[in-house]
Amino acid sequence: MDLLRDKDVIQIVRNMLDLMDNRLVNHGERVTFLMTKLMEELGYSQDDIFLGAKLALFHDIGAYKTDEIDNLLSFESHDVWEHAIYGYLFLSRMSPLSQHADCILFHHLDYNKLLGIECSNKDLASLIHFCDRMDVLLQSHKNVDDYFKSQLKNGKFQQDHIDAFFRLNQDNRLLKRIFNGEYHQDMDELFSRYIFSQEEKHMYLCMLAYSIDFNSEFTVIHTIMTTSLAQEIAKFCDLSEHEIQKIYYGALLHDVGKASIPIKILEKPGKLTDEEMQIMQGHVLGSEKVLRGYVPDDILQIAIRHHEKLDGSGYPYGLAKDDLSLSECIVAVADILSALLGRRSYKDPLSVDKAMSIICEMAKDGLISQEVVDTFVEHQEEILMNTRQHSQELREIYESMQSDYVHIREEIRKYLL
Repeated sequence: MDLLRDKDVIQIVRNMLDLMDNRLVNHGERVTFLMTKLMEELGYSQDDIFLGAKLALFHDIGAYKTDEIDNLLSFESHDVWEHAIYGYLFLSRMSPLSQHADCILFHHLDYNKLLGIECSNKDLASLIHFCDRMDVLLQSHKNVDDYFKSQLKNGKFQQDHIDAFFRLNQDNRLLKRIFNGEYHQDMDELFSRYIFSQEEKHMYLCMLAYSIDFNSEFTVIHTIMTTSLAQEIAKFCDLSEHEIQKIYYGALLHDVGKASIPIKILEKPGKLTDEEMQIMQGHVLGSEKVLRGYVPDDILQIAIRHHEKLDGSGYPYGLAKDDLSLSECIVAVADILSALLGRRSYKDPLSVDKAMSIICEMAKDGLISQEVVDTFVEHQEEILMNTRQHSQELREIYESMQSDYVHIREEIRKYLL
């Protein structure tokens, strides 16, 4: 059963990028707007325009992994390759755009240098570069016409892209839609036409969820562990496949709000101050902001109630036992187990016996579901075996991304000489 609508997946993406840094989503959507208009003018097919729009929307997804947002939004900065490499690695490993991920890798490379390398679609890579730089120029309040006229002969951009822009922007009619905000309407209409397969929707949501975990080596497998633990426990609770699917999506998306939490808090090696803890706890409301209205309400509640406690002492809403469903209780226990069994900046992983002792005590104290804890304890060997298998697969992806990053960074230097 399809639980998520096509247009809602894109809106979750937009909300998530906005939560990471609202400069990213506004920049990404303006680049997408410019790119689709130029592609229409250049006679691209609707399928190609759809592909170009997705690449443009995600072109800075790697920025969350880096500290480059200020640099990539500065027109003169050349220190922008780290996010391009991570964006390429995310898209190539975790998205339906893997065949065209190199367009993201090279989206800061001048056209005359792009001609001399292998790239799946040099036109799209060049277009993203052109539209990206155009938007940064606009936000820097520089004269776009004068700049691009001065670039006609130096090979920085593709000639027909510059020509198409000047045709489209007669009487400033293209850029007016950016200045007055009307491009938002164009983007809403464009995104409403997107059609995804179930697999594509799943892959995009996984990419967003894991992009948060991958920001720190201490949280690499937290989401996949929580998701797998919740699914496995749910199976032994005799829940329906439909309900297990809802638990899966709720667990997958439960921490998307952490995109707004500073890395210095997420990775702090010691105890958080009261102020820092308040900021950290705000991630749940961040998740709600991203998801509300775009996932079914029961999935939303599963996602945002994982820190509630049966005695009403949890957050963010202080709900109690009668307010919480079995599915919500399952994800709450899975989240605790994932945190206990995983490594953190402030602790090493606990043994299974120690983790079970802690959750059994929490259940005894009336904080979490006794039924869920008993189910885990009874079937813990099989549950943990399957969870470790799923977690190992993702850890291997993370480790390969780290090693590939170093190699690609060295290769990129050749193009900058």
